Amino acid sequence: MTFDESPEGQLVTIIGSDYFQPIADLLDKLLSLSNQDTNEVKVSGREVGYSASVIVLLAVLLESYAMRVRYINRTTLPIKRISVPRYLKSLYSDFDMTDEVTEVFIVRDVIVHNHLWEIDFTWEDESVMKLVKAEKEASSGDCKYHDHVDVSSRKTKTLGLNVVPVKVGKRDVYEVFQIVWKTLLFLENKDRNQCYVSHLYVKYRGNAAKFGELLKELSAVI
Repeated sequence: MTFDESPEGQLVTIIGSDYFQPIADLLDKLLSLSNQDTNEVKVSGREVGYSASVIVLLAVLLESYAMRVRYINRTTLPIKRISVPRYLKSLYSDFDMTDEVTEVFIVRDVIVHNHLWEIDFTWEDESVMKLVKAEKEASSGDCKYHDHVDVSSRKTKTLGLNVVPVKVGKRDVYEVFQIVWKTLLFLENKDRNQCYVSHLYVKYRGNAAKFGELLKELSAVI
């Protein structure tokens, strides 16, 4: 999404809305998959691949809109290298999703940096993997990871997002999508000039659908 094209030809390069259709395309593929290969250890490789791809795009979608917000509000709050949730809380004191947005970026990091885990398992009935032990390689993870992840469950504390890469699946996508969308709508309600998304349509399974309505498609399969 580009904007602010003045008569003099100035262009500010924000591409957030350009992610909507690719996300819709990937969701179509993801939601066509069955849940047959899901167990205590992992979900199917195809589900991980599509789920991880959607989550990463949702995270960068939010980051792109956040950069637009930073740019538009730069005289009120100068652009700084601080995290998206910290920035939004600094700009809007009533923003109450800092923990949830932080967890979105934790799972983004888990995927993008491919956190390493060593997993011991047994076979149950020669077809189902049963978890015995899972340990994360010590070098992965940062302060926000340690503050927001429950080590025993291997999930984030607020949203319950999986932090073992091979467990990332449809439910994680739903939770991330929900928080990203709520945050975008929050920003839209503050000022449509900085974020206007509620009216945007994508092509989904041959029909036009509002992007936010894809959440209903996700909720129906988890």
